[in-house]
Formats: sequence, structure tokens, C-alpha cells
Amino acid sequence: MKFKRIFITNLFCLIFLLATSLFVRYHNNKRPLLSPIPDVGKIIAAWSQDKKPIWSPEDRLSNLATAQVDVLAKSALVVDLNSNQTLYAKEANQVLPIASLTKIMTALVALESAPLNSKMVVSHQATQVGEATMNLKTKEKLTLEELLYGLMLVSGNDAATVIAENITGRTALFVHLMNEKTNQLGLNNTRFYNPHGLDEKHTPPNQSTAYELAILSYYALDKFPSLGKIAATDSIAIEANSDHQRHYLINNLGLERTYPGLFGLKPGYTDSAGYCLVGLAKKEQKAVLVVLLNSPSLKTDLVALLDYWLR
Repeated sequence: MKFKRIFITNLFCLIFLLATSLFVRYHNNKRPLLSPIPDVGKIIAAWSQDKKPIWSPEDRLSNLATAQVDVLAKSALVVDLNSNQTLYAKEANQVLPIASLTKIMTALVALESAPLNSKMVVSHQATQVGEATMNLKTKEKLTLEELLYGLMLVSGNDAATVIAENITGRTALFVHLMNEKTNQLGLNNTRFYNPHGLDEKHTPPNQSTAYELAILSYYALDKFPSLGKIAATDSIAIEANSDHQRHYLINNLGLERTYPGLFGLKPGYTDSAGYCLVGLAKKEQKAVLVVLLNSPSLKTDLVALLDYWLR
């Protein structure tokens, strides 16, 4: 009798485990995947075939100051986009946290991995990331292009997570792609731990240098003009349809309201990084790229640099 009871108990346990396994498998198979997950190996292999020279400022001096300008940021850089010359540098090779400037790489990897019209499904997990958000709801479906507006205009951490989950199936795998891209671009001091840039417990913050952020930004904008168009958008209404609610997004960089001629690219903030910025501005025939890391006052620093170099 004793062995019979043990046998029956084990049989019931086996049946229970089998039923649970089948239920989970069925549930996972029911999850909507609107487009096949790209082969990560193929993406990396394609990058290795790209032999186009990587743009870089002609000089990569850590410090190049002028008596007429003093900025408060820990690290700062101004590059003339016409001549590729460094106009100003302050600790421009120092490795620092970069907050949501991370999203420039998130956008780049996404654009290299999927077409703009790819539809992506919002997971519950993505809606729970917190802080800056485009207010996505679970099970909404948006195109990559729509998510990029949320990513770049309002720095949506939910948008960053949705992109990562849908491109590779797992956020960690997408972050792996981000770091592979840094290798391809020769960004030896740049490292990513998540696709949004938030500070996380038990994980170092995403990090880079002013010079490497300049290289990354130029590369992304040169390869994908659509990203520049998105970043230069003052506001956009993504109208409701059968897949999602209405999303109205206002560019938190302020663009012309912040400084005449400012047309991108991305601000950021976390406790560890302070206020950060990759900025693009032009006046007549002049065009400059500005990077500020850990500034107590982004606008004060930005205005000081642009007033001098675009005068």
C-alpha cells in the first residue's frame, strides 16, 4: 500500500507538471509577434561588412579652452560640423554616466534592425519601467517610427523597452547589440547596461565620453536622416487607431524655444549623470555639435557656448 500511494502521488505530480508545461507553452505561443525576431548573429555580421570610414573630430584633445567661455558641466565639447574641428573641450575624454543620451544608440540599433513601419507590441513590463514615459498601455501596437518619436521627443523609457523587447525578444539581448555596435564604431569607453539610461540597483550606469557621444550621434544622423527629422520635431500627435490610443508628444528639448537654431538632438538626466545633452545648432553657414555631461544648468552652459561659437 505504501508503494502504491507513493506511485499515485508521483503520477499526479507528473501529470500536474506536464499540464503546467503545456499551459505555459500554449500561452507563450499565443503571444502576438507582429514581425519575426531578427537573427542577432546576422545583424552583427552585417555590421562587420560595413567598411565606411567612421566620422570623428580632427582633434580629440581633452581640454581646449577659451578665456571668453566658461561652462559648469564636468565635461563639454563643441565641434564645427563644417570643418570637423574641435572648437572647445573640457575633460572631453572623461568617462561619465550619460543618462538617456543612451537612447541615441537605442534608436540607431533599432533603425539598423527593423524598418520604420514594423509594428511592435507593448508588454506590461514596458509600462512599468517608470519615470519619463510616452504613456504606453499594455497590448498597444505601434510602429517603430511612432515609438522613435516617443523615444526622442519625451525620452520614453517605455518606448525604449518596447523597442528592445520587439527587436530581439529580450532586453538583455538588445543591450548586447548596443555594445556590439560600440565595438564596431570604435567607442572603447562606451558601455551600455540597459536601453533607456535609467540608474538601476546593482548595475553600473551607462557610460561614455563627450567625444564618443559626438561620434555616435554623427554616425546615427548621417546614416538615418529620418532620426534627425524625428529629433527636430517640435511636437506631434499620433492619432488613435484600432491598435493604440492617441499620443500627443512635445519635444522636451525645447528646440527654438531653448535657443534659436537648435534642431536636436537629445537631453537627459539621472541622479548619477546629472543633466546631459547632445545638441545640434546652426546659424547661417555655421553648424556645431555640442555635448554637455553632468551640468548643473544645461541651458546656461548651452547658451554660453552657442552665443560664442555661433556669434
